[in-house]
Amino acid sequence: MKIVVISECKAREMIVVNRILQFQPRAVVVQPSFAKKRKKRSFGDLATRLLAKLRYRALKRNLAVVDDGSSGILNKVTFDSKMLNSPEGIEFLKRLSPDLLITCRAPLLSQEVTQIPKLATVNVHYGIAPEYRGNDTLFWALYEKNYEKVGGTIHHISQGVDTGNILAKVYPALVPGDDETSIDIKTSQLLADTLYQYLEEISQARQPIRGVTQQHKGKNYRATDRTPAKSLKMQFRNLLGNSSIPSQEQKVETFFEQESISIFA
Repeated sequence: MKIVVISECKAREMIVVNRILQFQPRAVVVQPSFAKKRKKRSFGDLATRLLAKLRYRALKRNLAVVDDGSSGILNKVTFDSKMLNSPEGIEFLKRLSPDLLITCRAPLLSQEVTQIPKLATVNVHYGIAPEYRGNDTLFWALYEKNYEKVGGTIHHISQGVDTGNILAKVYPALVPGDDETSIDIKTSQLLADTLYQYLEEISQARQPIRGVTQQHKGKNYRATDRTPAKSLKMQFRNLLGNSSIPSQEQKVETFFEQESISIFA
């Protein structure tokens, strides 16, 4: 089965990408490149970038990685992010002739791109859809103390933001003392393992797996919704021990067949 992955290959996402490569070592990984933009110099923009860098450093430190780990990928191609949906990008992806296209932290794709694979185009989303769609959705579930909706979703890509049929939902184990970084890592590992199960299932079926439709729209969070004030409020809440994260068991719901399967560990 030919697999193409589109991912920025950041430290968190490499947990998922590496699991895909364990299943199919010759999968092609397309890493979008982004032109450098002139950075805004307002206090709010500087604070946002600083907090983002600190979060990423904490993530890499907890993963004990020096780089993002993408340098060892056998078949990695860098491609201009703005060109992915262009005629050149579409032709490039068609030449790869994927059975399955998987995205994990990737630009929004056009319908023409998502229809290229023979079997499906699937997204790995950090957040429980449809309640939490868009950006920073693990953060928003924690910020709102909606702990039962902390987790990730594997879903088909449709012409919307995280709105396609759901193939799986994962909920990491939570313990008091967890924070956004530890939950990021737990969710990544659980998404990676569950995606591996899906790859095994679809490789045997050799036909599309429908999943289940999303019953309501939920909320689409924008990157700009997460202000420095909200990020700092979360950090102070953790420092003061007021996050009140309850102990919850790990849970995985898969919709690889007509009946859903719940796995508790």
